[in-house]
Amino acid sequence: MASLSYYLDRASLYIALFAAWVAMLGSLYFSEVMGFVPCDLCWYQRILMYPLTLILLTGLLLRDKHLPKFVLPLSTLGMVVSSYHYLLEKTDWFDAVQICRNGASCTTLWINWLGFITIPFLALVAFTTITVMAVIALMAGEPAEADEDEDGVETQRTRAWLPAFGVVGVVLLVFGTLFSTGWQKTAESRALAAEMAVMPVSGPMTSASGALLNDTQSSGLTLYREACSGCHGLNAEGVPNLGNVLVNNTFIQSLSDVELLQFIRNGRDLNSPENTSGLVMPPSGGRPDLDDTQMNMIIAYLRAQQTQ
Repeated sequence: MASLSYYLDRASLYIALFAAWVAMLGSLYFSEVMGFVPCDLCWYQRILMYPLTLILLTGLLLRDKHLPKFVLPLSTLGMVVSSYHYLLEKTDWFDAVQICRNGASCTTLWINWLGFITIPFLALVAFTTITVMAVIALMAGEPAEADEDEDGVETQRTRAWLPAFGVVGVVLLVFGTLFSTGWQKTAESRALAAEMAVMPVSGPMTSASGALLNDTQSSGLTLYREACSGCHGLNAEGVPNLGNVLVNNTFIQSLSDVELLQFIRNGRDLNSPENTSGLVMPPSGGRPDLDDTQMNMIIAYLRAQQTQ
């Protein structure tokens, strides 16, 4: 037990370094590869987490005895923000609080593994791990100042390079593979979506029933192919494991244009009882740059696909 405690004392800041780099690269993977749009609270957590990767790495390499004191203010504040964000997602304690008024909603559940693991939960685990490890290091007097051998060489500082860069190297290798694979799939998907968006339509533009589209509906078809076809198909026929069929869709038929626009703006998270795809529909379909006029053109096109 004493031996375990000794090694934990020595390795505590390396564990914190590992947690910080995994959290940083994991958050970038979610946003840059998976396409999960960060909300305001996500950005606050990033602001607190990302500097820790360099603070921990530099402090370990320099064997700075004050390193835990530099880490704890950021990690403890990160715990507070992550806890608040998680409670905001999972409880109704803060319904009266107005946050994330612009951009992605802070209550969008991009993931919900095992019914409780969300992105803020993962951030909370990382911040908590870093905080606990920093406290252990502070109590153990780590990182210890460098020792010198008979020739005056600082052996402890020399040994610090290998584990520090080893931890970062392993994390970079794993996430480098994930990013490479993910970006390749994303590039292929975007290329297909772009190809479909510019695909010429042979003959007059028609609805699912064969009726000619008016000018508004035709403009909506063009916008639909640019913004929605990647998940819902070139002609709103749906894409397995990505998006529902929108032709003769009873949900669309049950809503007014105003209600449908509001639904698109809000999106749909994993916990919605009406979520039949098992995937998140991001607010504004992931295209917040489209204004209400453009969205209404898409809605006009979708109305033309309701033949019943």
